[in-house]
Amino acid sequence: MPDEEIGSRRDDETTVVPTTEGSLASSETVPAPETTDEDPGTPTDTTTGDTPETTALPATGTSSIKFTPKPVEKKKSSRSLLAKVTEIPILILLAFGIAILIKTFLVQAFYIPSGSMIPTLHVGDRVLVEKVSFVFGGPDRNDIVVFEKNVFGISEDLPWTSDARNFFRELLGLPTGQTEDYIKRVVAVGGDRISYNGTPRVLTVNDEKVAQPFVKGGTDRSSPTLTSSDCKRLNMDKAGPGCRVPAGMVFVMGDNRSNSEDSRILGPIDEDKIVGRAFLIIWPAGDFGTL
Repeated sequence: MPDEEIGSRRDDETTVVPTTEGSLASSETVPAPETTDEDPGTPTDTTTGDTPETTALPATGTSSIKFTPKPVEKKKSSRSLLAKVTEIPILILLAFGIAILIKTFLVQAFYIPSGSMIPTLHVGDRVLVEKVSFVFGGPDRNDIVVFEKNVFGISEDLPWTSDARNFFRELLGLPTGQTEDYIKRVVAVGGDRISYNGTPRVLTVNDEKVAQPFVKGGTDRSSPTLTSSDCKRLNMDKAGPGCRVPAGMVFVMGDNRSNSEDSRILGPIDEDKIVGRAFLIIWPAGDFGTL
């Protein structure tokens, strides 16, 4: 190698390159590169001061050292299969707990068991009933409300299997057999004077005629009436040609007036017995909509 390319390298520094045959090439020596203080071990061009680019050596038979990277071990999951299986019943219990809270305080589904609200609701319809609005105030006229009527009086003690069955049926909006869920329309509230008489029947509240576009057939000619002669039977005070609804109670009737067991027979309903206000038809899908 020419001396001018070596620069200030020392003549006595050489390195020996082993050959592939395992013998030393004693006739050839490679000068050791000079290192600088700025970057020890990195060769530089003494004329320009630049660092040459590093290029891969061609396969000329010289041996080289290969470094095999250590494989990265996968992080083991801290959750065992047993832990995952244990979570399943916990999640199920949590879901039931949330369902109970929603059913008790917010919204509940109900099944329509009779045709007393035709044409607004039909047998087999399912509606959502909200329970929040009556916390802040009583029901209003034209609200469609659900209330319970005890069928068997005091409920008998049932085995836990029947209780569980009734619980699931209530979640699905199905009747349980212990109570009947009635759904009717509020036509008068506490303090109102109400009468229902004439042919066709005319609903009068506080001496004003009330339109009834929701009544089956548009008019009612033959269903039970409500006059002052019915007040004593229904535990109501007389008020003109009709009766006065007691405070804290509502007078309800079904839209299918000729086929409805309502306040004309049962008397006014205590507001405390009202479960909630029906606001949405959820089944069948074709009738989905608000009430």
